[in-house]
Amino acid sequence: MIRSLTLFVHVVGVLTLFVGLGLEWASLDGLQRSITREQALTWLRLCVMVPRVSGIAVAAIVVSGFYLGARVGVLGNDWMRASYGALLLMAIVGGPVSRSPMRALKRVADLPADGTAALRAAAANPILRLSLRIRVAFGLAIVFLMIAKPAAVESLLVLALASMVTIATSLTGRTAPSTAVQGCR
Repeated sequence: MIRSLTLFVHVVGVLTLFVGLGLEWASLDGLQRSITREQALTWLRLCVMVPRVSGIAVAAIVVSGFYLGARVGVLGNDWMRASYGALLLMAIVGGPVSRSPMRALKRVADLPADGTAALRAAAANPILRLSLRIRVAFGLAIVFLMIAKPAAVESLLVLALASMVTIATSLTGRTAPSTAVQGCR
């Protein structure tokens, strides 16, 4: 019963993490497409809430994952080690790397003037988008590693593929925020 409950917490944590990533993606897009300050502030409130949700999800994933891994005896396996590295990268990119652009976005929101264009520009910071893409790609890679349980070489290839997908999606599909807003009118 404890194993089933722990596995349930682990799966719900993963689902919650991806919901948080989706909400972050939607809020950044919403900020970039906002026409009024009120619209932008609504999206910003959502964006600011996401790290709390994601933090709780990651805590649930890690605690339940260590318990399950210790119980089954896979904590030292190659795919687990690759997952640890990917989790660490996700934490670094989601925390220290994104912190400065996110603080800049919040500072712009605190300005009393109608700074909708400034909010859109701050939300278009490429570091925020790259951070999000890295976390999505490596999150999906970890899910694959948990399912396939490959050896060391294959685990590294999965992470390399996640890196290549991140780079490819970062190089394609670049649109200026002003173009996207004009297209919505």
